[in-house]
Amino acid sequence: MDPNLHLEEYIDFNRYWQVIKRRWVPATATFAGILGISLIAALTSEKVFEAEAQLQIKPDNTENVLGIKGVAGESKTRVLDSKDPLETEAKILQSRPIVEKLIKELELKDKNGKTLTYKNVAKNLQVEPVIGTELLQVSYADPDPDVAVAFVDRAVEIYREDYALFSRREVEKARNFLESELPKAEDNVRQAEEELRQFKNRNRIPDIDGITTTTIDSLSGVEGQIDGVEAELKDINAQFNRLGTQLNMTWQEASAVSSLSQSISVQRVLGRLQDVKVALAQKKNFLSDSAPQIVSLKEEEADLNALLEREIASTLGSQPSNLTSKINILSLGELKQAQLAQYGELGLRKEGLEQKLASLRNTYSAYQRRSDNLPQLQQQQRELQRKVEAAQKNFNTLLSRKQEIDVLVNKDNDKVRVVANAALAEDPVNPDGKVIVAAGAMMGALFGMALAFLLDLKDNTIKNTQEVEDLFAYPLHGIVPNLSLSPEKGQLQLAGTTTANLPEQVVTDVSMLPLKEAYQNIQVNLKLLDSDTEQKLIAITSSVPQEGKSSVSANLAVARAQCGQRILLVDADMRRPTQHHIWEISNQVGLSNVLKHETQWEDGVQNVMPNLDVLTAGTIPDHPIALLDSAFMKAFIDNVARHYDQVIFDTPPIIGIADTKIIGKLVNGFLFVVRPGVADYGSASAAKKMLDSTGLKVLGVIVNGADMNREPYYYNSYYYKEQNNN
Repeated sequence: MDPNLHLEEYIDFNRYWQVIKRRWVPATATFAGILGISLIAALTSEKVFEAEAQLQIKPDNTENVLGIKGVAGESKTRVLDSKDPLETEAKILQSRPIVEKLIKELELKDKNGKTLTYKNVAKNLQVEPVIGTELLQVSYADPDPDVAVAFVDRAVEIYREDYALFSRREVEKARNFLESELPKAEDNVRQAEEELRQFKNRNRIPDIDGITTTTIDSLSGVEGQIDGVEAELKDINAQFNRLGTQLNMTWQEASAVSSLSQSISVQRVLGRLQDVKVALAQKKNFLSDSAPQIVSLKEEEADLNALLEREIASTLGSQPSNLTSKINILSLGELKQAQLAQYGELGLRKEGLEQKLASLRNTYSAYQRRSDNLPQLQQQQRELQRKVEAAQKNFNTLLSRKQEIDVLVNKDNDKVRVVANAALAEDPVNPDGKVIVAAGAMMGALFGMALAFLLDLKDNTIKNTQEVEDLFAYPLHGIVPNLSLSPEKGQLQLAGTTTANLPEQVVTDVSMLPLKEAYQNIQVNLKLLDSDTEQKLIAITSSVPQEGKSSVSANLAVARAQCGQRILLVDADMRRPTQHHIWEISNQVGLSNVLKHETQWEDGVQNVMPNLDVLTAGTIPDHPIALLDSAFMKAFIDNVARHYDQVIFDTPPIIGIADTKIIGKLVNGFLFVVRPGVADYGSASAAKKMLDSTGLKVLGVIVNGADMNREPYYYNSYYYKEQNNN
């Protein structure tokens, strides 16, 4: 299976989670509103009272007395010939004739005075057999408790009358039936016996009950084994998943790493390789790649890498040998080694139990298929046996009890006894409040999430760094976090500066550590660009205003100046200049004054910290494009490029203004600033198309003001996590 598939699924899930985090307020409000409505509905539902009574239905043995049980098509009793006698009687008690008679006698009406219909009453009448007994439980629910009691009492009385009348009629019919059915009963006995004999010969099942018992016992035993293995596998999975989350590797890799950590030869080679890499990194700071010492160290590094591969292959056999790039084996402590060993052992046990479970399930399926056919054969044989027994019994009874019918006619045949008269339940019966609240909670959660995704779909702004990378094909050089600082320490702070000669808002404390780390990371990434890429003149722009390009320009200049380079920061946004506000310096003389020949650029430059000079925009001109597109602008850039190690231009947004494109032709490349939540897809796409169509070089992208709580975990910096923990 492609490992990238799991990564894509995780990224999609992470995006869904980010949507919920961004829109949690409306989602929570929707959930709370629907849940509140369900609570109100549960608490304000009308009280309903329920009356209950119990009846005993004695077995009707009229057929036994008459000797006619099993005579097909002639049984007239209501309960004896039914598979579930009490269920049949329950349906009779709920039948339309009885219910409509009750409506008429009790004059049941609704709130508007209209007579209730059969459907309205029947839905509140419940008649259910009490399992394992001869009892029927009759209940009726109504807002009026007196009506509920009267309804149940009268329903029981009507049912008893109907049952007694039916029984007397059946006895009269049975007397005539006995005299005519005796010859037929004898033929039925012979026919039933012949059918049973043919069934046994055809299916070869002398003892079907024994076969069924054996199969059921086997199924039960295998099922018990499956339950035991599943329980054991569940315990192992809990430990396995916990260690897997902590170690962030497969159990095969953990087993391999554990073996490598115990290999003295591998550890010795790793130690030597680490020493060589450290020495190589140190000498590269002052020696070129062609220096003999560098060449020698690289050769030694290659030899040690080859030796390490051989040692790993010798230790692991067919195991992968790239584990050393995932984990530092030399730094493994005893606890880590123990976790790796335990993780590998749990993986082996888990794999074995899964195989055993699959085998048991196959066995269970085989027994199940076998048992599926047995009930049908068993039922057929029992039906034939019952048919023989019933026919024989009917035949014998017709011969011996013919005279008993006269006694039965005059006997009291009341088979229905009232066990408990109608009584109200202790508490009113309401719709289940828990079900209403649970349904409301589920609907609230669904509608809340749907609203969150709908709002996010309508929001056209870029949300996070992942979306920036998906939209732009430029390298990502850094992420500047939004620290949510106080007004005295706003996002325009300059990371890592000292308080000397700087405005009050430029301070140094622990809260600035992530910001400092972000800009150090940006300037390091710029250094790592292709050595052929000239970076002396850099312009910083964005697609729309308020994305923080000016603060990025200032902070990046500080980071480069702290590395010992002489930096000139030029505010080239002569329409809405910002740098003099950031540094709290004068803007009376700046770039516009230099380009209009009113002063020399040396006189307009202001030193704000060691190695860092700032040239503000100066007085706002009437036609900035004419100044920027002049030959004097090019001469100015050539001049300052000879005096400084790097010149950084703070330019206007590229959309709708030609100033930035003019400056772009004079510099070595652009850094494009994107602020999530401010930049929208339309403006960002238009800016990218403009940069691509004009042929201006883009060095990369900087994400500014990122909310690290809404970023995927792999974008969070070490220092930002430390700040959250503190």
